[in-house]
Formats: sequence, structure tokens, C-alpha cells
Amino acid sequence: MDQELVQYLDGRFNEVNDRFTEVDNRFNEMNQRFSAVDERFNEVNQRFNAVDERFNEVNQRFSAVDERFNEVYERIDEVKRHNGVLIEGLRHELHLVADGLLMHVEVRHREDRDYFDHKFEDMATLFRSSHDHLQQQQDELRESQEQLRQRMENLEQNRPQ
Repeated sequence: MDQELVQYLDGRFNEVNDRFTEVDNRFNEMNQRFSAVDERFNEVNQRFNAVDERFNEVNQRFSAVDERFNEVYERIDEVKRHNGVLIEGLRHELHLVADGLLMHVEVRHREDRDYFDHKFEDMATLFRSSHDHLQQQQDELRESQEQLRQRMENLEQNRPQ
């Protein structure tokens, strides 16, 4: 009789262990999904780095204009007017780029926010489901344990002395 109990309990523990393995596999899948999200963020960072390089190029252009002012003092008024026009055009273009970038970042942020909200809801649902399933298994194990305890007490009481 004790051997049957051990075999039964071994079977039940193996089932529980298999279920934990399934949960571990699910967590590994979620880790892979997060890695994909990290890659997307790295892509966005690369895009921002490209924009930074463009801004650095614009800054270098402004530095070159400043050097020309120092080198060509006689033509300062003409160069000022000319560069004033260029600066206004660049400012307008810069505002357009900044507005476009801001719009892109806001849209991307909203999309990413929605994506992560959805993923977090999925994770919460998965956690709740796993928790409920594990809770049900725990209750079943406790009930089985209680039944076994009662059987053992009955056997001990009915054992001839």
C-alpha cells in the first residue's frame, strides 16, 4: 500500500513539475518578445543618432559662416543679409524638421505605449491564468493530501493490535 502511495505522489509531483516547465517556457517566450522590443528601441536610438549627426552638420555649417565673417570684414553687411536669408530658411527648415520629428516621436510613443499596454495586459492575463491554474492544482493537492491522511488514519485505527 505504501508503494502505491509513493507511486501516486510521484506521478502527481511529476505532473506539477511538467506544469512548472510549461510556465518556464512561457516566461522564456515573453523574454524573447521583450528582446524584440529592445531591438526596436535600439533602432529608434540609431535613428535619433542619425538626426544628431544632421544637427551636428548644421552646427558645423554655422561655424563655417562665423569664420567667414571674421575673414571677410569688408563684406560684412552683404554677408549678413545673405546669411540672414539663409538662416531664416534653415530656421524654417529646422522648425519643419523639428515639428515632423516631434510628430513622429509622439505617434511612435503612442504606438509603443499602446503596444506595451496590450503586452502588459496579455502578461497580466497570462499571470492570472497561471496563478488560477496553480491555485486549482494546489487545492487539488491539498484535497488529495487530506484524503490520504484520512485513509492513513483509518488504516491505523483498523489495524489489528
